Amino acid sequence: MINLERRAGLPIFLKKDNALGSKSLKLPKADARTFSQIKQVLMSQKTSVKNFYFMYRNVAPKDSFAKYGLRYDITVIPGNKIGSEEVKTAGHYHARVKGTALTFPEVYQVIKGKAIYLLQKKTGRKISDVIVAKASAGDVVLVPPNYGHITINPSKETLVMANIVYGGFKSQYREIAEKRGGAYYAVEKNRKIVFIKNPNYKSAPKIRFRKPKMQGLKSPIYQDCVKNPEKYLFLIKPQKYKGKMRI
Repeated sequence: MINLERRAGLPIFLKKDNALGSKSLKLPKADARTFSQIKQVLMSQKTSVKNFYFMYRNVAPKDSFAKYGLRYDITVIPGNKIGSEEVKTAGHYHARVKGTALTFPEVYQVIKGKAIYLLQKKTGRKISDVIVAKASAGDVVLVPPNYGHITINPSKETLVMANIVYGGFKSQYREIAEKRGGAYYAVEKNRKIVFIKNPNYKSAPKIRFRKPKMQGLKSPIYQDCVKNPEKYLFLIKPQKYKGKMRI
């Protein structure tokens, strides 16, 4: 059992089987992403992995987040490889904010392990920007408006991460699935992570390595949002806070 409370801000722990537990919170049932659900975005289909990652939605007590229309989730991604590719989430885009040209942003925080966030901006039918943000325990990373995103676990260690997002829209998985993944695949080569262009994209810009952030957010984001929920209202109306986003 690994205590995650200091980084998470919630009384939770990680069990040996990579399930979340708590002595005082009633955690939601984990939603497992299986091979059949994620195989379309993988570079290789040769794997013995059955469950790729586990999502716990609406972990936070309802009165803390639902009042503002926000949702707090935790995702657990055990360290695995699919051929030479590092294990990852399916990837998706967000819906557009009504009356604007912006999609809803999202905030992630690494609780345990390491993460690579691959963010790609779509302009028309082309990918106009690709950002790779490398993060470790305690780091906070913004998914800016108009960026699709994929989370990659680049190590053998289990990755545990939290996210806060507006709960009033459905994520859009189809476009990334049709391209068999994001614009780049993360693979291990000579004990290093390298990024290989996905040939299903006609073109993809050179990767920018940086950590997009929203001004003023603190880790753990759970406690930060409970104490200062107004800081997270940009997740609902990003058009009012664009100047505070560092991309």
